[in-house]
Amino acid sequence: MSLTNKQANVANAQVNLGDEIARETGSGAIAYSLLAPSNIRIVGIMLHLSTVGGNEAFTVSIDSAAGSEYDTVLMSQDMNNLTDLNSTDGFIIPQGDSLSITFANTGAATYGLTVLYADGR
Repeated sequence: MSLTNKQANVANAQVNLGDEIARETGSGAIAYSLLAPSNIRIVGIMLHLSTVGGNEAFTVSIDSAAGSEYDTVLMSQDMNNLTDLNSTDGFIIPQGDSLSITFANTGAATYGLTVLYADGR
């Protein structure tokens, strides 16, 4: 999934209007979590790998404070033959829930993960 020029411009405009940017890098497994202090809107999720990701899924989900029966997978992408992943689907994360991003990264690719979000406070 790649950003079109229009999507990139929208994401950039939203960031310029006060949205938050969270970044993480490394070469091990990704186990990223973002606790929603209020209702937040995920503007975009971007991942870059230094080499293709292999037959492993990059997964974005909600870990619900209301219980496991509300945990939801928002997206899952097999990274076989991919080095870049971009999502601008506009997920809403309710207050108290956590956005969870996981990727096994057994090939030890160096990664750059960016999460763009708007805090509803």
